[in-house]
Amino acid sequence: MFTIQELYDYSCRVRSSFAAKLTGLPWEEVEKNREASFYSMKNIMIHMIDNEDWIVNWVIQNKSTEYRRRKSEEYTSMQMMLDYLENVSSKTRSHIANLDESELKRRVKFTTSSGETFDLSVEECLFQSFTEQLYHMGELTALLWQQNTEPPKMQWF
Repeated sequence: MFTIQELYDYSCRVRSSFAAKLTGLPWEEVEKNREASFYSMKNIMIHMIDNEDWIVNWVIQNKSTEYRRRKSEEYTSMQMMLDYLENVSSKTRSHIANLDESELKRRVKFTTSSGETFDLSVEECLFQSFTEQLYHMGELTALLWQQNTEPPKMQWF
């Protein structure tokens, strides 16, 4: 069985590889509307980072009602996205390093954007963040293939 820390390490590594891949593309290609879930590769990557930020730094801290997302239009360069990624990743690493069994089992209210509320453990919230990123990494893979760009490797090993 994998731990939340191991899953996060994997997710962080692969997400960083995708960010590096996007850095190598012209900005116009990164922000081009491709009619995907969040339209562009830029917006998909921002969504992945936002999701982790929201869950780790707001939901499990019982401050979700205070969370305010920055509009994707405000990100005007890859460097802005990379800075945001590093900031969120750093906070997550710090939080995850201090997890113990009682914290993982602690219950929190997880309210979705549609207003539906779930009673989840911290561990379930963190797992949701991990799986959300996997969905969108697959989506980014397909978008990169559509433009004949080889996506980063996603293997666990």
